[in-house]
This record gives sequence, C-alpha cells and structure tokens, in this order.
Amino acid sequence: MYRKILVPLDGSHFSELALPRALGLAQRWDADVELVTVANPGGVRRLPEPTELIGDESRDRAKGEARDYLSSVESRVREAGFEGELGRTVIPSGNVSSSLVRHLRDVGADFAVMTTHGRGPLERGWLGSSADGFIRRSPVPVLLVRPREEDGEEIPESGTAPVEVHPTGFRKVLFPLDGSPGGERLLELASPLLDEEARALLLRVITPPVPGTYPYLPHLVQDTQDREAQKEAGLEYLQGLVDRTAAAEVDARVVSAAQPAVAILRAVDEEGVDLVAMSTAGRGGVARLLLGSVADKVIRGAPVPVLVFREPEEKK
Repeated sequence: MYRKILVPLDGSHFSELALPRALGLAQRWDADVELVTVANPGGVRRLPEPTELIGDESRDRAKGEARDYLSSVESRVREAGFEGELGRTVIPSGNVSSSLVRHLRDVGADFAVMTTHGRGPLERGWLGSSADGFIRRSPVPVLLVRPREEDGEEIPESGTAPVEVHPTGFRKVLFPLDGSPGGERLLELASPLLDEEARALLLRVITPPVPGTYPYLPHLVQDTQDREAQKEAGLEYLQGLVDRTAAAEVDARVVSAAQPAVAILRAVDEEGVDLVAMSTAGRGGVARLLLGSVADKVIRGAPVPVLVFREPEEKK
C-alpha cells in the first residue's frame, strides 16, 4: 500500500484535473498528499511580467504567488471533503524534472499522479514541458491521468478545476509485458489501484517478419513454425505471471503486430480497459527516452489513465 502521493501542479486548470483521482486514491489508502509547484517567474498563474520586476524581487514575488496558489488549492480540496494529511511545497525554478524527483525523495513520496496531454508535445505550462523528464527519472510509479476533451472542446489553460474525490478503483487493467523486470513488477505495483472485482488482461506482442523477407517456400514454412513457437512461448510466459496480479479474473493473450503500440491501443479500445500499466524501459531493463518509444505512443494515444514505472538499473 502506498503512503504518500505527490501531485505536481503548474497553476493550470489542466494540471488540477489530476486531483480527483489522487485524492480518491489517498482516501482509499489512507495516504498523505503532497502538492508541489514551482516558483516560476512568468508562469501560468498570473505571475508578474518579466519587465515588471527583476532579480531577487521577481523571484520573491514568484514564490509568494506560488504559495498563494497552493493555499487556494488546499482550500478547495478541503471544501471537497478530503480530510487527510495535505502538504504544500514550492520548489525553486530551474531543472524542474530533477527538482521534482529530488523533492519526491525528500518527502518520502512513493507514488505520483499527474496529468498528461494526448496530442502533440506536452506544452502546457512548466509541468507539460517537464513531464517526460520526471517520468524517466521517477523511482516510484507514476499515474498519468488523461482528461477527456468532450465534444471537441479544449480543456482551458486558466481557471480552476472542480475538485472532487474520485474513490473508485479501476475495474479492468491491461498489462503489456515484454519480459522486462519493470513490466513484471507492475503486476504487483498496480494491485492497490484495483477494484475488488477487477479483471486483468496480460498482453504479449510479438513482431512478425517484414512481408517478402522469405520468398523461398521452405524458409517461409520455417518462419511460420517459428512464429507459432513464439506464440506458445509467450503464452507460457504470461501464464507463469498470472498469480502475481491481485485481479479477480486474469486473461493472458499473445498477439502478432508490426507496431506494438498500435496493438496495445487496439486492445484498450476493444477490451474496454480503464487502466494501462506498463514499463517505460525495454526488454532487459535498458532505460530509453520516452520520445518515440512504445510507452510514449501508448501514453499519448490511450484514452484512459496509464500507470508507468521504470525499474531502476542495478548499480555496478
């Protein structure tokens, strides 16, 4: 069970849409919540223009604005009925992703919840531009909430988001697994997020050969046999992991697809899952930048929350 949830906020309406899920999880786990923002001159929250103030005066003004902002968020959280421990911290501007990870360690947070943008680069405020770095560096699981943009309307940058407590657990979770330690650990790390009657789908995607690679018939036959063996081995691998998830029902499936991210997103749509849990590292635990990776494509394309985790590399 998790004991403290970090929620990074950048002053935008968009970032605050992580609060209902974070507060709901905190209520379920009896966990503390740590709200954190950055003293960022010229940031989202009506901070002074660069020409208004300079030097220390500008930095002091930014810190004051940031503290006032977190205080207003706390007031709305309390009005929503959340009674748990609630911390508020303003960190200095600079390398935001590194500062967030450092603060996470300092306060002993073991889980994080934040919003992520679905289309194009993450550009909303400092949080958007720093999200990838934070996800790559975080030593704890991060739940990325994807706010829905209904009827083609853009979620506004400014204004305040309605603060509610969303206590419902996830009912169906998809685990894309490629044999990496991080992916397998998520079977256990995701358990506290699940509803008592939750169902899980363990998915292994194998990549088929490029069409035309084997024009010689005996080679094509051999390749077909190899793929069947891959599927059997993949299913055997998944069956060996079934007992490691706390879901009430578990299904294991192996699919063949040239683009793993497309296969994963198709499963999200066809199976009606409400959570994807996956590692941000590839097979063998080799960490990769999110940009261009399977995890990145799923994060940007999934219409449901995505729980990500990077298994720390072993120190040599």
